[in-house]
Amino acid sequence: MGSLPDQCCDIPPFKSNYTPVGKRITLDVEGKTPIEVYLTGPSDGIHAIIGLYDIFGMHSNTLQGADYLAKQCGYQVIVPDFFRGWSWDVDNIPPKEGRPYLNARIQERGSWDLVRPDLLEVIKYLQSDGKATLGAYGLCFGAKKIAQSAHLELFNAFVCAHPSFFQPQDADNISVPIALMPSDGEDKAVMDEFWARIQKKPFADKCYRENFHDMHHGFASARSNWDDPRLAQRARDAYNVMTKFFKERL
Repeated sequence: MGSLPDQCCDIPPFKSNYTPVGKRITLDVEGKTPIEVYLTGPSDGIHAIIGLYDIFGMHSNTLQGADYLAKQCGYQVIVPDFFRGWSWDVDNIPPKEGRPYLNARIQERGSWDLVRPDLLEVIKYLQSDGKATLGAYGLCFGAKKIAQSAHLELFNAFVCAHPSFFQPQDADNISVPIALMPSDGEDKAVMDEFWARIQKKPFADKCYRENFHDMHHGFASARSNWDDPRLAQRARDAYNVMTKFFKERL
């Protein structure tokens, strides 16, 4: 399964007063409590992008990124709350219970067995709304869910930014173009081996990698600081990469 990077356990998220511009709705999931999702961007059109958040859930910085992406690419972006209101406490980094507890807790609350039916329900909703091509981006924890969802073959393109829990073999199930955006906080050997495996795919020429080695883990999600000019620009740079990639691949 892999583990959380050191920086994910050490660097607290930035707090923000940002007010998201989208809306929230709930979707029924068979056998589970309904899931709330955040929708932003135009609802017309046939393209949509699902955003899979980090361990801090529906953090305002993460939703600010979703708003920015939707505005830049002109597609609807939907962020499901897989944790159902729970998320790791923003004031508990580094975790007082220790890293093994944080690692185990996130894997428990965000296991693939729990995320899978939610993700399928979100896709069902988007398809019923006329969305014919779907992309997905994963931030930290969400990037691992991207890798685990690949075998569903329901997406046209993936983006993984500063992944957590990654292993090189996660590349083996990827069957559509992917963009990889590692930061300074991930294991570079894992990132390089993952990318090397992607380069053996028949669609390798449609994949893209941009390193953000000048940035810390989580710089495009809860650990972004849109009030800091440099950090805000690098977060925008990351979403601009996503925009270009999705517009070319969806």
